[in-house]
Amino acid sequence: MVNYNDIAKLANVSPTTVSHVINETRFVMPETKERVYKAMRELKYQPNLLARSLATGKTQTVGLVISDIRNPFYPELVQGVEEMAVKNDYNVFLCNTDYDIEKGVKSISALIKRKIDGIIVASSQVDSSILKQLTDTDVNFVLVDWCKRNIKVDSLYFDYKVGIAEAVSHLISLGHRDIYFIGGPKNLKTAEIRIRNFIDTIESYKDLNLNYKILEGNHKIDGGYETAIEMLKNKDLPTAVICSNDLTAIGAMKAFQSGGIKIPDDISIIGLDNIALTEIVSPELTTIELERYEIGKTAMEMLLNRIKDEKLPRQICTFKTKLIVRESTAESKKN
Repeated sequence: MVNYNDIAKLANVSPTTVSHVINETRFVMPETKERVYKAMRELKYQPNLLARSLATGKTQTVGLVISDIRNPFYPELVQGVEEMAVKNDYNVFLCNTDYDIEKGVKSISALIKRKIDGIIVASSQVDSSILKQLTDTDVNFVLVDWCKRNIKVDSLYFDYKVGIAEAVSHLISLGHRDIYFIGGPKNLKTAEIRIRNFIDTIESYKDLNLNYKILEGNHKIDGGYETAIEMLKNKDLPTAVICSNDLTAIGAMKAFQSGGIKIPDDISIIGLDNIALTEIVSPELTTIELERYEIGKTAMEMLLNRIKDEKLPRQICTFKTKLIVRESTAESKKN
């Protein structure tokens, strides 16, 4: 079995230098490091990660906590996190909470027990219990889409306001004056923010006397479908609907189409997230885009910064949203 002495002999350095190169415990001149790496390649040496973690106090692993692995919103975000992690020699443990706070607490507890170097929490179920759990330990963490800006933790925010304002403006330009909004679960803070941004935008057009209504969904296809079915039963149809996420919009589209309502001829639909399915459904869905790959990549960069320097000032990053116009919106036929 190849050991440090074998590598040191071939690289013409001391075994201590080999240890410092492998475990990154001391600065070593670049040309010396390259000789050590070359010797490792020639001898087909694979570092013992457990021994390295004992030497450095780092496990080279991070945790990523998400709400729903089945939700198409997450794959690109996970990809962004993982690619940045791999680029920096880190491994990622993925945890799925299924929108369950208790499961989220258990997942974070398991990650902390593994002595990982940091956690990215991209679950919409972050509450005071999860925040306390994170701040009561010395684990490094980044919160994604965290709603409270007055708490001094590393956070990445989504600015829904811009995209929602663009969506409302787009519909108004097409002659729509009856615009409903299908939101997410009432207990979800991010869903509440989207509703508030919608209402604020609608109410800024006071001279147009816009008619609007807020309906509750669950951020899943079945929630959008059931809400739209209720609208059909009650014969309460606006000329346009904005949805709190794309899955809701896709469910609503299916319900309307099953009821003989043509999209966008009879009703225009807008989603939020710009998941891959939006370009597959018919008609293609107009939606508000979130750059999920860049969000994941940035969250991992922020976590790496914190791991390298725990004394850094609080890191904050905000991602804006923007409207992507496709086939599911058209001019209103209502006079």
